[in-house]
This record gives sequence, C-alpha cells and structure tokens, in this order.
Amino acid sequence: MGERIDPSPRLFGEHSNYVFGHNLDERQRLEFQFSLLREDFNLWFDEMLRLGGLATDPDHADWSVLDVGCGEGQFSREIARRYPHARVVGADVDVPAIAAASANGVPGTNVRFLVHDAREQIPEDVVPDGGFDAVIMWMVLLYLPDRRAALANLVAVLAPDGVLMLGNVPDQALRLDHPSAVAIMTAGQQALRRLGTLGLERELDDLLRQEGLADVTTVVLRHPVGGATSHGQRWYAYALASLKTGKLLLVDLCKLMDGVEYDRHVEQLANASVLELSGDCRFLVTLARRG
Repeated sequence: MGERIDPSPRLFGEHSNYVFGHNLDERQRLEFQFSLLREDFNLWFDEMLRLGGLATDPDHADWSVLDVGCGEGQFSREIARRYPHARVVGADVDVPAIAAASANGVPGTNVRFLVHDAREQIPEDVVPDGGFDAVIMWMVLLYLPDRRAALANLVAVLAPDGVLMLGNVPDQALRLDHPSAVAIMTAGQQALRRLGTLGLERELDDLLRQEGLADVTTVVLRHPVGGATSHGQRWYAYALASLKTGKLLLVDLCKLMDGVEYDRHVEQLANASVLELSGDCRFLVTLARRG
C-alpha cells in the first residue's frame, strides 16, 4: 500500500511551496477554480446566511465572517465586494499568498488578512466579542491530518448561533471517459489513500454533529466536463489543469507513475477532442449551525 504521507505543509518539506500555492500552475488552477465556482459559492454563502438569520441585504449586512485557508483571498474579497459593510477576516498559512491577498484588497470595505495555520487555534485578538457570525473553510479541511481538531478550532470562534460553510471534494472528484484520465485518476486514488484524504464525505456530517453543530447539510455540486457547451469545455480546461498539477504528488512524492508516462497521458488529454469527451467534476458543500 505504500508509506502514509502526511499532507501538512511542514511535512511536504521542499515540495510544500508547489503543493500549497507558490507554483505558478497551481496558483493559476486555483484562480480558475474560483472563476468557475464563484456563482456556486455565492449562492451557498447566502444560504448559510439565511440559516443563521443573518442579513442578505448588502445595506444591512454588518455581520462578521472568517475565511480559514483563504489563499490569495479570492473568496474573501468576493464576500467583501458583495457585502461592503460586513467584517471579513481571511487567514492562510502561506505568507506570499496573504501578501498577495492584502495587496489586492477591496477599497472601502472592512476586510483584513493574516497569516495563520488552520491546524492551530485562531488568535484571540482576531475574534470579535461573542465570536464570528459565520466561518468558512473552502477546500482546506481534506488536507488536514487532524480534521476533528481543525473543526473544533472553527466551532470555538463561532458565535452561539453562528453558522459554518465548508467546501470539499468527494473521493471521486473527477470522472472523465478517456483512458489517460482513468490511468492518472486510478493512481491518484492510491495517492489520496496514502494522504488519508479519502472518506471525508462519509464522516464529515458526524464530525460536525459531534462538535455540537446542528442543521448539518451536505450537497454534491456536479459540473459537466467536456462536450459541446462552453461550460463543459471550461470545466474540461480546469480538469486538464488539475491533472497537470498532480504530477508532483503521483510521480515525485508517491512514485506511482513514471514521469515520461505521466507527461504522455497529459499530452494525449491535451490533444483529445473535447467534443468527444464526457464526464463531471464534483464538489461538496456543507452548511451547519452552532446549536
């Protein structure tokens, strides 16, 4: 089965910059992901606000929100853009990412960014009196080895009736009917098993309830990949970008595939006719309220 790999950035050592955002391809992939998921994010963010009885009228939305693992702040800035009176705090372990987020802040809004490791408790001086009205963690929890502790840290800074939104991916995040995609994704499942990231979709709701959260709901977002529509073709471009960035994990770290073979698979996918391909890309969105 192979040696278990801890996905935390400190234990990735010399490769951590690649995996956690400094690599140009990975940064571009995350920006691409933001552009594709922004509408979904906004719809579910507003649903979270309604779950917590928080205002969705921008003129009256003066609540506070913490974005844990914010990266370069795309979603934090999106919240601030839509709700300029809200108090938004974005936190991430990646120092250059936080520098980029701070440099691209939204003028006239109450948003700040700080360097913080999601595996550690939120500093007390960051937490508003009574706690944050809302906390989000978008595509971060699955990379943390101690998910229970990470969730406990989030719940600890929530207001008594505060609400939580999580974004994650299921075990089978991408399905694409091309032999090269199947080969890469089969090896990817082995790598994810070593990382310990499989199974989150099955255990997450129970973990949240054990931390005292109520009204827990998880839904699966499905976006078509490939075909004749512009939407499907954009998602195919994203899928291809995601497969490209997986080379470090599968070839260098887990040694599950030869580099030449990996490049050949990616080249075949890049040269394939997107009109003849079909599949889907899946994400998980979870909402919960502190009971």
